Order: sequence, then C-alpha cells, then structure tokens
Amino acid sequence: MEMLNKLALRNAKRSFRDYLIYLMTMIFTAALMFSFDSMIFSDDINKLCSEAGMMGAMLGLATFFIVLIIIWLVHYMMKFMAEKRSREFATYLLLGFHKKQIARLFLKEMLLLGLAAFIIGLLPGLFLQQLITTLIYAIVQAEYTIHIQWNMGTFFMTAGIFFGSYILAMFRSSRRFKKMNIREMMYLDRQNEELKNGNRSGKQWMFFVSLFIILLFGWMLYFGHFNEWNVYPMIAALMASVYFLYMGLSAFLISYIRKGKAGVYTGANIFLLRQLASKVKTMQFTLGTLSILFMVALVGVSDALMLNQFQNTQAQEKYPFDVCIYSEQTNHEFKDEKELIEKYAQITNSLVYNIYQDNTGTCRQYLVEQLPETDSSYYFQYDTYIRLSDYNSLRQMLGLKPVSLTGNQYLIQTKKRLKKTWIPFTEKPLKIQNADYTCAGIYTEPFEQSGHNGADYLLVVPDDSTVFMTPYYSLMAAEIKGSLPDTLYDQVLAQRGIETNNDSYEEIDNYIDNLDRGTGSDAIYISDKLVFLKDNDTKEMKFLLSTLIFPLFYVGLVFLCVALTVLAVQQLSDSGKYKYRYQLLGKLGMRAKELNQVIFRQLVIYYICPFAGAVLLSGGIVGFISHNFVKYSGIQAPSWSYFGLALLLFGGVYLIYFIATYIEFKRNIMSAQKTPEVE
Repeated sequence: MEMLNKLALRNAKRSFRDYLIYLMTMIFTAALMFSFDSMIFSDDINKLCSEAGMMGAMLGLATFFIVLIIIWLVHYMMKFMAEKRSREFATYLLLGFHKKQIARLFLKEMLLLGLAAFIIGLLPGLFLQQLITTLIYAIVQAEYTIHIQWNMGTFFMTAGIFFGSYILAMFRSSRRFKKMNIREMMYLDRQNEELKNGNRSGKQWMFFVSLFIILLFGWMLYFGHFNEWNVYPMIAALMASVYFLYMGLSAFLISYIRKGKAGVYTGANIFLLRQLASKVKTMQFTLGTLSILFMVALVGVSDALMLNQFQNTQAQEKYPFDVCIYSEQTNHEFKDEKELIEKYAQITNSLVYNIYQDNTGTCRQYLVEQLPETDSSYYFQYDTYIRLSDYNSLRQMLGLKPVSLTGNQYLIQTKKRLKKTWIPFTEKPLKIQNADYTCAGIYTEPFEQSGHNGADYLLVVPDDSTVFMTPYYSLMAAEIKGSLPDTLYDQVLAQRGIETNNDSYEEIDNYIDNLDRGTGSDAIYISDKLVFLKDNDTKEMKFLLSTLIFPLFYVGLVFLCVALTVLAVQQLSDSGKYKYRYQLLGKLGMRAKELNQVIFRQLVIYYICPFAGAVLLSGGIVGFISHNFVKYSGIQAPSWSYFGLALLLFGGVYLIYFIATYIEFKRNIMSAQKTPEVE
C-alpha cells in the first residue's frame, strides 16, 4: 500500500507538469465556484437587498449546470489520461499488479490533482469573492469596505460540489479498468490513428441533414416563427444536428481524401487532411460537445452584456424624480404623504398635479397597431394628457428648459425608442376637444413613463385645453435632500387603509388591479408600485438584474475555459506521437520554417473547427434575442454590438490558449528533430 501511495504521488507530480493547462483550468474553476458560492452565504449581500435570495437561487442554478460540465471534463480527462498511459498500466499488469490496484493507483493520482487544484484555488477564490462583492455594491451605488469573509458553509458547499464531481467521474472511470486486458491496454493509444473505411456513404447524409436543421432553425429565428410549442423541440434538434455535423464531416473528409479530390496532394494538404479526418472521426462526440459549450458560453455572455447595458442606461431614465406617488383620487392633495416623507428627508421641491383624459384612445390605438408585440393592457384605457404649466414645472425640477405652445398645438412626451414610431403619426392633425391640433415636437427626456406620467407617451396641451377634460388620476413628484427607507411604500399604503403583512397580499393585488393603470411596453422590468423612490427602486432594479448578469458570466467563463482546456490538452498530449510524423517530414526534406507553418495550420484548423460552428449558431441566436431585447427594453445599442463584444472577449482568451498550445506543441515536436536544419 505504501508503495502504491508513493507511486501515486510521483505520477501525480508528473501529471501536474504534463497537464498544466487542465490543472490551471480546475484551479480557476475552483476559485470561481468558491467566490460565487460565497454570494449565497454572504452577510454583505443579504444586507444589501431584500431580494438577495433570488441571487442565491440563480447562482445555485448556474452551479448545477457547471457541476454537470465539470463532471464531463474530469471524466474526459480521466479517460484521456488513462488511454495515454495504457502501456504503462499494461506493464503494471505484467509485473503482477491487480486491476483494482491499478484503478486505485490512477484514481488516487486524479484525486491528488483535484485536491491540489482545490487548495490552490481557495486563495484566488477569496480575492474574487471580494472583487465580485465590490462590483455588486458599486452597481447598486452602495459603499463597501473590502474585508476577508470566510464562511464554512461556502467552503463545504464548494468542496462538496468539487469533489462530488470528481467522485462521480472516478466511479465511471473505474468501470473501464475492470473491462480492460493487457492486449487492449498495449494498443489503446493507437486506436485514435485508425482511418477505417466504415460505412462512409451511410454517414455522409448526416452532414446534409444537420445543415438542413441548422438552416431551418435560422429561418425560424429570422422570421420569428418560434412559439411555446416548437421552441424546445427545435433546440433539441439543433443540439443533435451539431453532433450529426461532425459525424457527417468525418465521413465526408475520408471520402474526399480517398478519392484524391482537388488540392489533396498540394503541399502538406494530404498530411493535414489526414490528421483532421482521423481526429474528427475519433472525437465526434467531444467536438460536438465543445461546439455546444462555446455556443452556450457566447450566448450567455452576450445576454449578460445586454442586461448590463440595460442596467446602466435605463435605470436612471426610469426614475428621474426622487419621489413619485400615484393616487386614484383626482383631488388628492398628498398632505399625509408629504408629512411622512419629511420625517426622513427634506423636500426641496414638489408638485401635485393631474393627468387628464378626454374619452379618446387615438394615440393608444396607434401604438398598439405599430407595436405588434405590445399588449393593449400595457396602456391606460384612454389617452393621457398633461397641462403645459405642470409639464414645465416638472421639466424645471429635472433641470430641463421649458417649452412653449401656440394656438392649437400639442407636444408628445415619449420614450426614446418610440420617437421614430411617432413621426408618421404627427404628420396629420390630432382631434382634441373637437378641434384639430398639430404636433409642435416630440420630446424624449426621462419622464417617469412606466405607469405614472402615462405609459410610453404623454400628450402635452395648453392649460385651457384641459378645462373640459376629465382628471384621470393625481400624482405628486418631489425632489428631496436625504434618503428614504424602503418601508415608505408600506407606510403610504397603510395611510390608505391597506396593511402590508403576510396575510394581505391578495388585498394589495386587488387594490392595484382595480386601478386604471398602465405600465408601458418596456417588458424587461415592470413595476406595479404606487410609490417610486429613485434611489431605492434603482438599487433594487440593478440588484435584480445583477442576479442574471453574474450567473451568466459565471457559466460563460467556465464553459469557455473547459472547452479550451480540452482542445489544448488533446493537442499537447498527442504531440508525443505527432513528433515522429513531423520527424519523417523533416527527413523528406521539409525545412524548419515549413514545419512550423504545418504545425500552425494544423492547430488553427483544429481550434477553429468547433469554434466556427459555434460562432455561426450563437450569432443567429444572439441576433434574435438582442433584436427582441432592444425592441422590448428600449435600449438604443445595435443588436449585434453585444455579440461582437462577447466574441472579442472570447477571442482574447481563445488566443491566449492557442498561443500557449502552439509554443508547447512546437517545442515538443522540434525536440525530436535530428537534422541540423530542423533543429
């Protein structure tokens, strides 16, 4: 037993050197898991927002998917390393070792490597923990003092997940050893080099079937033919088509090589095509999985960037006033509300005013027709109007210049994304109080238009035009000096006879539902609150969006690194047998510069193979998502900017892995060359 332990330790040290990229990825993964798991138990995060439990739930869901991919990575590496050392294990059998002893030896090695990765990953994990916490506090504009927070719950959760993944993968790998014999172990490392004829014609059709499914998926994305019934079957078909693509591609390449088609015998093409064909054939499942990992990572990070853009640009626009309170009573004076506010802060400026209606819905109907995705329930029953004097008073509170109207004129106050939509409407007169009014302009400054000052739009008319209109509801907008508690909303409801305890949610919902209200068509974040507090609601909104942003980045980074690790380790481990092939090319007269070019081309082809397909698929998906996101959220950024930025970030990480692989691969190959010109 002692000998086995020493042997396991020696082999673990050797594997540490041979599979450094894999170990670095596991260290990085352990650090990420520890840092993000700490958010679930963090007192700092729990104190920050009452919705902290949602972040824990989302991180828990993200961790579930990451556990699955870690299990796959560890199992793949165990299988891969076992194949590369099959001759060594066969030698152990010849020396009298039992299969159980060899399996135990190998699994101890892997467990030692996992333990080393976990322990080393704790220190950067603590650093990332503080970095993530600082970022979350910065997002919600709260002060945070960096301090080390060690939580045993985080430690045990991360350790359980990390080593649980190892144990599950080890259990699957141990079963392989029981089925192996000496002959299989002696030749296991050579099986990857076979280029069998097989049933090529029977598999080539998979290539075209997969292309058809991918094109069909793209067509459905472009024309918006997805619904709740077909989206999941099509996603499943898309995933299957990725695997079919590589199965068909391998058969297609083999057929292409054997028929000696154009370009096969040009330069080193036959060598590269032969390498690629054998690799694709033996790694069909792995390449398909890598493509899906890249695709999920790109989509996840792109979506995170979209949400981050929405968070940065829309939060302040949604809440321009420090306080905005709604009342269904048209003569409400808001005396009690003012007294309540002044208990906590100083009111520097305020305005009590009415929103009017004229029993017309011309503008409302126009928007519903122009925005097919918009439900009519987003808007009030009738068009919403405001007096010019009240409008200018509100503009003054926001630091904006006043506007003027002459004669039968009106203005449209609307959201930025709807300005172009309104232009055709303004070309014709609008009937107000049986008179034709012409539009004097369209204004798009932030104006609390998600249910308070109208929903998406507000018609500004001269004061005398509202004399015969019906007051719709009343509002109070205020600027304050100081801060207000989150409980102010509950206190305002209590003033109106509604207690916000655990037993009264139905009463609150019924109260809100009975109001004639609108929310606007920004469906990304809708609040049904009667009281909007700028600082409090902005903080809540940003935190809730962060519960999606951070898990998406978390999943995207882990998936990317796992995929790149498999690519790098596969090539570096195979360089041992490739060096003899390159040595033969050197003996046939190929110069060192030409050999370097062949090595570079081989690695580029291999790295691009799973990534190119993932870029095309994820690009289509992100284009669809971002287009609809822009449409629903009102963000003005181009749809493809998010995907482009994600691709740029991934490209940088991709390039680092590629350069590291190329340098090490070339070093391994060149060390075997004997001729002076190759050396």
